[in-house]
Amino acid sequence: MLRPEEMTRVVIVGSIEGIDNTVECLYDMGALHLIDFTKQDEDFRLGKPLSHASDASQKLVKLRSMIRSLDLEEVKPKKKFSVSEIESRLEQAIITLDLNTGGKVESRQRIQSVIREKESEITSLQPVRSFGIPLEIYDGLENVSSLVGVCRDDPEADLSGRIKQMELFKEVRKDSVSIALFVPNEEKATVVKILTAHGFSEAKVPKLKGMPEDIIKEDQQEIKDLETDLKRLDADLDKIRKDFADFIVASEETLSIEVVKAETPLRFAESENSFVVDGWVPNSMWPELQAAIEQKCCGVVYAEALHPESQEETPVKLKNPKPVKPFEFFINLVSTPKYEEIDPTFILFITFPLFFGFMLGDLGFGAGLAALGAVIRWKMKDSPDLRKLGTIILAGGLVACVFGVFVYCEAFGVPFHPPSNNPDEASWENVAYIPLHPLIEKMQNVLELLALSFLAGWVHLTVGFIFGFFNKIHHSRKHALGKIAWLLILLGIFTELMTMGGNATQTSKFLNSTVLAPLMPHSTILLAGIKTAYSALVLVVVGIGSLLVTEGAGALTEVIGLFSNLISYARMAALGVGKGAMAFAFNSMLFPLIFHGGPGIAGILIAVAGIAALVVVQLFFVFFLGSLSVGIQAMRLNYVEFFLKFFEGGGTDFKPLSYERKYSSTT
Repeated sequence: MLRPEEMTRVVIVGSIEGIDNTVECLYDMGALHLIDFTKQDEDFRLGKPLSHASDASQKLVKLRSMIRSLDLEEVKPKKKFSVSEIESRLEQAIITLDLNTGGKVESRQRIQSVIREKESEITSLQPVRSFGIPLEIYDGLENVSSLVGVCRDDPEADLSGRIKQMELFKEVRKDSVSIALFVPNEEKATVVKILTAHGFSEAKVPKLKGMPEDIIKEDQQEIKDLETDLKRLDADLDKIRKDFADFIVASEETLSIEVVKAETPLRFAESENSFVVDGWVPNSMWPELQAAIEQKCCGVVYAEALHPESQEETPVKLKNPKPVKPFEFFINLVSTPKYEEIDPTFILFITFPLFFGFMLGDLGFGAGLAALGAVIRWKMKDSPDLRKLGTIILAGGLVACVFGVFVYCEAFGVPFHPPSNNPDEASWENVAYIPLHPLIEKMQNVLELLALSFLAGWVHLTVGFIFGFFNKIHHSRKHALGKIAWLLILLGIFTELMTMGGNATQTSKFLNSTVLAPLMPHSTILLAGIKTAYSALVLVVVGIGSLLVTEGAGALTEVIGLFSNLISYARMAALGVGKGAMAFAFNSMLFPLIFHGGPGIAGILIAVAGIAALVVVQLFFVFFLGSLSVGIQAMRLNYVEFFLKFFEGGGTDFKPLSYERKYSSTT
């Protein structure tokens, strides 16, 4: 659970005649992480695709073209097709589809292209439509230039004052003026300057013959006829989609798998008569894979285990129980652990919901989050990462409910019972009596929350340093002992914090009398006016001395960092109190409007407005923003404070030769 699955390095060698069966066996087992062959020499070169690769690739290209042509990218078949059925029908289906869809798709595209051309032509004729001038006039005069387009405002006054010979046609619109202007060639430059001052935008008149209005009507009629043809073609293609869509998508999946299999030998080493496969297999699957190869390849292929000196290139397959697996999502966001590193997923499975629940700690908001997580899990079945996130939200919400019921005893920021120092405060007692009383009142027991936060930080960081010790012990005993030095310093800092806490909190009082009792936290000395435990001082001094020996003087700069790491866990108490204070503030402002809005219709309207406002602010500020900030901080404590004590990452994910069938089956 804390270590990835153990791997075996294997080599598979066989006669070239057995390569097809070997590939099939490897994909059926889904156990081999293949190491690509790259070092070619005189004896071995990169392998060649299997014999059926070309045929499968050509069929796949045709099917994918049909999928694009028929807009089947989003189709999800409602039933599965067997591979044998696909293989028996595929050849004839491709021929049938080619005959029925090829011409129709091309005709459809051609019609759509013509419609676009006609629509563009109509658009270009709109500026001159109302002028009643044959189109050939605009481009058929030797000594006269024509300017057609749209102006921001009417240029006629300016033109009349400066151009002696001209003929202007215009149509005033709501926010522009369409013009057609004919002037002598020698006046064109002057005219262009005048029109530019009026925001002139030239329009290209199509080189056609006839009246614009007549051409527009002809184009519109042609578009109408083409759209009729398009509807007929679309109806035919829709029928083809209905009849063949599921089969095409399932066939595409099957052919994709076949092509991947057929091209796998490109990653093998191959000689004239033999091939070699190198890779990694989980120990638990190695005997089964070896037996399957010997059975399926009839003695022409052999698999043997190797004993490599280094494990650095070993791929990593995390080994966690089913309830823990969703929390691998957090590991994937950072990096895959190295093969010899401890996998922290199980610790995240414990600490993230625990920290989250401690900070949120509310039955109402926790139940809302649990419901949201359950919905995400249920609705996002096709997205593994979102399903994992839904599970994490569900777990955090449930733990928040537990804290809300048994520790803080509140729901939606309203306590089950009014606090002892304010018996008039709103509580759920006005609705129903709940026989549970808070162990900690967020707004009253801030020091207790701080002490619990420091305890959580000490335990969390201690686990991190222990993991770091075991990660380093196989590589460098000196650095492993350095982790012990950090543990001594951490224990000294924590002991001092509990000494300062003394009897002020139940947590420090309990720890000082039990877990920390052997360190005699009550035996103190005043240093700079601060009560300091002798044991804490000794632990820090011994730890620093050990650091000088194991990690060098440079490590001393990180001692203050360790102190800040532990103090950083105070954010758990701060967010818990802050979230509670925010909910309390909104409730205090809006409850009087809801319950004491006054008599009559005005009172009812005030109460309704108060309820609406309360729902909005509680939902957005407390539930959404509060949950988001709590989740971010719970992640931060793991990523920044915890992971940096031991986690390096940079491992290689275990990616076996395998495939997934969604729309086809081998049975």
